[in-house]
Formats: sequence, structure tokens, C-alpha cells
Amino acid sequence: METNMSKANNVKRVLVPIQFDQESERLLRYAGFFAKALGAELLLLHVTQTAELTYTQQYRAIQALRMLAERALQQLSGNAFLQFECAVRPGSLKSSIKTVVQDYGVDLVLMQPCPTPAEEQAKDSHAATVMGLLECPVLVAPATMQFRDLKHLVFGTDFTDRDPQVIKRIASFAGQAGARLTLVQVYSKEDRSQLCNLKSAMKEVETLLQGRNVDLLLLEEEDTLEGISEFSEKAAADMLVMATRDSYLMERLFSKAYVKTLAYHTRIPLLTFRQHKKKPCSGCCANCQKKAAVQQTIDAIQIIGTQA
Repeated sequence: METNMSKANNVKRVLVPIQFDQESERLLRYAGFFAKALGAELLLLHVTQTAELTYTQQYRAIQALRMLAERALQQLSGNAFLQFECAVRPGSLKSSIKTVVQDYGVDLVLMQPCPTPAEEQAKDSHAATVMGLLECPVLVAPATMQFRDLKHLVFGTDFTDRDPQVIKRIASFAGQAGARLTLVQVYSKEDRSQLCNLKSAMKEVETLLQGRNVDLLLLEEEDTLEGISEFSEKAAADMLVMATRDSYLMERLFSKAYVKTLAYHTRIPLLTFRQHKKKPCSGCCANCQKKAAVQQTIDAIQIIGTQA
């Protein structure tokens, strides 16, 4: 039975970007089944890619969204009624989505890795850009995937660098979906000396999630993403969950290197939560690059000041 705190963390409204193409229609069908499984409603967002939007243009776009939704959602089994709203905004998805999420109280964004034309994308994965803008979770579904019941979720985590509130939100999501949750930390041979600390941290997480349908596991592999992907495939996971602080991980997860090899995490939905990490990363992420650039500027100014 869900606690009041768990219900407070439930996903109630899911935003789906729509561009009136076949990919968006497939995504909308997926979103319908997904929202039904969670007992949530949908918010369909269309951005016009224009600087301005007249009332007539907005009205016509909203009507087109409604027609598309009614056609796509007819496939829901049991003829279940699914609530949805429509929103139309000028500009790009990147410029509009943060405000729409705030105005409509969106709990989760559901999209494909590349839902907009290639010329609009500053990065290979537009979903990575969107995830970097939002505090709410972003769910990325493979373009050709059909919805399947969420029975087992795998959460790739770091037990020693955790946010209890984020972990509880992920566990609440699994509970809302009626799924089992497995928390997995991948560590390398170099980390064997820290195994005692890892086990101790894992015990603390186990206590935090006591009473929930969860499993916890430590897995030794050299590459974190490959280890998580292989474990997810063996465990027949229906969704991979990650908690990260910026878009770097999303970009790597959907990089061409992984897509070409059809790694398991590119064939199942990927759900990302925003978490402010305490540990320093490898230095490849956008945050680290910005910090490094700022520090270089500060150092240069100090050098000039010293020479003056």
C-alpha cells in the first residue's frame, strides 16, 4: 500500500512534444499506454518554430492536436478514457518547454531522442538538451518501440553519492507503475579496495527503502554503461533509470557508438532524474567544462593583475 508521501511523489501529468509526423504519432500511442499504466493525464505540446503565433494559428494547431490524439489513443484497450490537454507555443522546444512545465505542473516529460528536425539540434540528442533544462524527470522512448507493461526497472546508481529524496522518488515511481526496482552500482577493479565502503553505503540505501519492492546489487565491470546495459538485458528490464546532474550522460547513452551496436539501453525506455552529485566527474561533462573555462579566466586575470 502506498504511503501519503509516495502518493505525493506520483506522476500525475506527462508532457509529450508533438510535431505532426509519424514518429510523433507513434510516441503518442506509447504515451497513451504509459499514462494509463500510471493513472496520469497527458499534456500535448506543439511548438511552431515561428517567432510569433496568432490566435487563429494557435486555435487550428490545438484542434489538430486533439484530432491526432483522439486517433492515436483509440488503440487503448478497454476503451478507457484518457484525459489530455493541448498546448501550442511559438519558438522552439528548447525555448518553450521549461515555462510550459512550470505553468502546467508537469511531473514528467516523455519524448524520443531526436523529436525535431536535425537542423534545429545543437547536439546529437535533443532529449539531452531538454533534460539539461528541467528539474522534472525525462523519459526517452526508442522511436520504434511499442509499450510493454513495466514489471522490472533497473536503476544504475552510486550508493556512495546519493540523494535520499531522488531515490525515494524513483522508488515511488516504480511503486506507481507496479514494478520491481533493482538498484545496481557498477564498480571497476580499481575500486575493489573500497568494496567495504560500497557495501556499507548499499546497506544504508536498503534501510532507506525498507518495505518497498526493491533489490540492491554491486556489479564489477570495467565500463559502467556497458555493465548496466548487459545487466539490464540479462534481467529483462523494461526500463533503465539514471540519476544525473546534466546532459552528458544522456548524450553518451544515445551516442552513435551505442546505437550502432544496439546496446540494450538503446532498445528500452530510459528515465533520467536530476540529481546534484557530490563527487567530481571525469571532466567530460558540460558543467565541468564551464567551470574549467571560468577558472581559466579567473587565473588569467590574476596573472595579469600580478604582472601589472
